[in-house]
Amino acid sequence: MNLTLISFLYVGVIVAIAEGLRRSGAVTFDLSRKIIHVGIGTWIVPTALLFDSPYWAAALPAVFVVLNAVSYRFKLVRAMDEEAGDNLGTILFPLSFALLIVLFWNQEGGRAALTAGILVLAWGDAAAALIGKRWGKHRYRVGSGYRSWEGSFAMFVFSGLAIFVAGQWLGADSYSIAAIVGGAALATILEGTSLWGLDNLFVPLGTTLLLRGLA
Repeated sequence: MNLTLISFLYVGVIVAIAEGLRRSGAVTFDLSRKIIHVGIGTWIVPTALLFDSPYWAAALPAVFVVLNAVSYRFKLVRAMDEEAGDNLGTILFPLSFALLIVLFWNQEGGRAALTAGILVLAWGDAAAALIGKRWGKHRYRVGSGYRSWEGSFAMFVFSGLAIFVAGQWLGADSYSIAAIVGGAALATILEGTSLWGLDNLFVPLGTTLLLRGLA
């Protein structure tokens, strides 16, 4: 069984599990979305380690740009779609995945940087949303909505962890403390100020560009 088929099966299983848990009432709508977010985003690690061609590696997220757009339009998978009608995060997430692979795959240090960018989005953004919703007491306004300083701190911590892990697994040398802190800080700022789900594009792209430049 080739890697592309395994990737499709993996994503299908993650979505099916999250949707099944949501429909059964075992998890909330928000938690089901984060299960998908973390599960699919973490797949960048085996993708970067096992695929040889960036185009085959980018094929899966490219297909899901289309599938998620259809699901977003017709609300086919509620665990994956936003309740609000103006958030394009589910489409921008696989789009950023595909773009980073195509742009940085063959550059020196590119796989580690793009892996860090995707993991920051998968782990940091999920932690910010869940911790902010559960324990966020100190809020700040962004557009017509609010975020919390507790959520932003969680974003910073888990972003730093994601960058560290990417450097250990994909980099010839691990990222320096300065790179980890700088990348986590930039990701936190981008997540905390983005609207309409654009953090799903800006966070991984900005983090990858910063780490690639530092490398």
